[in-house]
Amino acid sequence: MTKREPKPIEPYLSGLTSEDYKVRRDAVKGLRQSRNPDAYPHLIAALDDPAVSVLIHAIRGLEALGDRRAIPALLAKLGGSSCDVCDEIGAALVAFGDDAVPHLLDALNAPHPRVRAIAVTALNQLEDERAVEPIIALLDDPDPSVINSVLRALWDIADERIREPLAAFITRADVPFDLKRSAAFALAELGDPRAIDVLQHSFTYETRLCVDTIQQLGKIDDPRVRPLILAYIDEDPESLCASQARATLEHLTSRGY
Repeated sequence: MTKREPKPIEPYLSGLTSEDYKVRRDAVKGLRQSRNPDAYPHLIAALDDPAVSVLIHAIRGLEALGDRRAIPALLAKLGGSSCDVCDEIGAALVAFGDDAVPHLLDALNAPHPRVRAIAVTALNQLEDERAVEPIIALLDDPDPSVINSVLRALWDIADERIREPLAAFITRADVPFDLKRSAAFALAELGDPRAIDVLQHSFTYETRLCVDTIQQLGKIDDPRVRPLILAYIDEDPESLCASQARATLEHLTSRGY
C-alpha cells in the first residue's frame, strides 16, 4: 500500500485566525487531513483555541502526524480541558505508543488528579511493565477518581504484584465500599479468596454490578462461593442476574468446583 503524500497546508492558514470558530475548525481539520509535518506548529497553537471542536481536530491532527514532540503539550492540556477533550488526548497519547510511556510515568505525579487518572488509563492500555508498581502506589492517592482508574487498571493487569496491596486496601476503614468492591473485583481476578469478604456484601440487582460480582466470585475456588451465587437465583429466578448465576455455576461444575 502506497503511503499517502502530504498535502499543502497553505490553503488553511488564513482560517486559523478567523473570529468564527467554524472557520477555525475547518482550517484545523484541513491541517489534520493534510498529514503534512509543516502543520505541526499550527496544530500545537490550536491547542489553545477556546472551541472544543477546534481542539478535537488539533489533537487528532497531532496524533496523525505522530511527532513525539507533541506529547508534553498534550499532557499539559489535560489539566484544564473538558472531559471530552481529555478522552481525545488520552487516545492520542496511547497512539504514540512507547514514546509516550516515560511522559505518562511522570504524569502519575502530576498535581491535577485528572492528569494522573488519564495517565493510569493510558499506561494500562499500553501494557508497559514499568507502570505496574507506580500504578499500585496510587492506591494511596487522595482523589477517588484516580483510585477508580487505578482499580480498573489493576483488574486488567492481574499481576501477582497487586495481590497484597489490594488485600490491604479492602481492609482499610477509610475506603468507601464502592472502591472496596472494585478492588475486590481485581483481587478476585487472581482467584484470591480474600475478595469474598467484600463481594458477599455486594448483593445487588443492578445489572452491570451483579454480572461483575457473579463472574468474579466464579473465579475463586472456595466453598463460600456457590451459596453466594445461588442466592441470585433464589431471589429472582427470571432476572438477568439469575441467568448469569446459572451460567457461572455451570462453569464451576465443569471445573469440578
